[in-house]
Amino acid sequence: MASSPIPPKPLSKYEFTARIHDIDAAGVLFFARNLYHAHDAYEAFLMHNNQSISTLLNSDFIFPISRTEADFKAPVFLNDHITIEIRLNEIKEDEFALDYHFTNQADILCSTTLTRHVCLDRSTHKRTNLPESIRSILV
Repeated sequence: MASSPIPPKPLSKYEFTARIHDIDAAGVLFFARNLYHAHDAYEAFLMHNNQSISTLLNSDFIFPISRTEADFKAPVFLNDHITIEIRLNEIKEDEFALDYHFTNQADILCSTTLTRHVCLDRSTHKRTNLPESIRSILV
């Protein structure tokens, strides 16, 4: 019997409660708010590792998202308490991808989201290697 790969240890955990502005006419989390909360979790992860968005905005590098996707597995309702775990999906010389696992208070996986970030030189907008300050917090 083949063993299943061990999922990577979460880089970070972030929590939020679904509020009325998160909910659509069907009574569940509006799909675009999923990415909104994933990005909040990403910003909190950076801040926790002394890499605030303002610091990055003043650096020689930019990290635009080149791809994102989400799979919705269970509904998120008003006032659900959600925990987002961020995991490294992939890292290359000039890009990285993060997985976000949204789990509710009953420990049900509600969605998974992926963001792929490329590293660009701010002045030329050409791909460049990830700076050590970012690589070190991911691995």
